[in-house]
Amino acid sequence: MSNESNTSAQVLRVLELLEALAGYAATGGTNKDLAEAARTSAPNVTRAMASLIAKGWARKDEGNGRFYPTAQFTRLAFRVEADFDRAQDRLKDRRQAMTGA
Repeated sequence: MSNESNTSAQVLRVLELLEALAGYAATGGTNKDLAEAARTSAPNVTRAMASLIAKGWARKDEGNGRFYPTAQFTRLAFRVEADFDRAQDRLKDRRQAMTGA
């Protein structure tokens, strides 16, 4: 496997695990839970979670070993929503300018 395709595979694995992790926000996901959800191996989960932890998008509870998404990651959803709200406001302003309504 070329270096570029290996890097792409690693990135995709991290993103798949991030999606899986979002389903464990309340209870936390074990290494096994996440491996099953993302259809990958436990060592792959460990490596990917290290990247997500380094980015600040995940944390590991050392008491129970479970992984959780962080507030930093969950705020991304609110950023998306805020962008749609701004777009909707711009459209409303344009409609009002065009129609006077």
